[in-house]
Amino acid sequence: MKQSFKIAFGGILCAFCVILVLLGNIPMAEYIGPTFAGIILAWAVIEMGAVQSIWIYVAAAILSFLLSGNKEPALLYAMFFGYFPILRTVLQQKIRFAAVRWVIKFAVFNISMAAAYLLLVYVFGMPLEEMEGIGKYTIYVLLAGGNLLMVVVDFCIEKLSNLYRLKWQNKVQKYFKK
Repeated sequence: MKQSFKIAFGGILCAFCVILVLLGNIPMAEYIGPTFAGIILAWAVIEMGAVQSIWIYVAAAILSFLLSGNKEPALLYAMFFGYFPILRTVLQQKIRFAAVRWVIKFAVFNISMAAAYLLLVYVFGMPLEEMEGIGKYTIYVLLAGGNLLMVVVDFCIEKLSNLYRLKWQNKVQKYFKK
């Protein structure tokens, strides 16, 4: 694969990721934008591999922080949803047992989300009142919903990656060869 293709495709995917993270600035869409941006990054892993996809993730995370007024979507992308497709691919390649992969995915997700919300509250000054919708069980409901979201994202990455390989990959590569 040509280096020019990798650069052009990486730049386009980075731009899409930033746009999707910025869509998280819409109220009640803080999770949707970073989630879709991470799913888009799965295509970079297919075309360029994990190492070069890390650079797209880093560039999109930095640009998202610089351009976003609401730091929550940018932080969620940077702390989990951006690197999850890369981590997922590496786990698929290196770890044979699915149960072990899932334990690692859940552990990484929960640690990342806890760190993200600690940063939001204590560094970025997000008021705790915003997280008190369900009372004293709010954190548990958010973690349970987040874990369910992580499973759905994993499923979507798998299916959309297969769709990309089967339907779009040849078309994209032909387009960039011209």
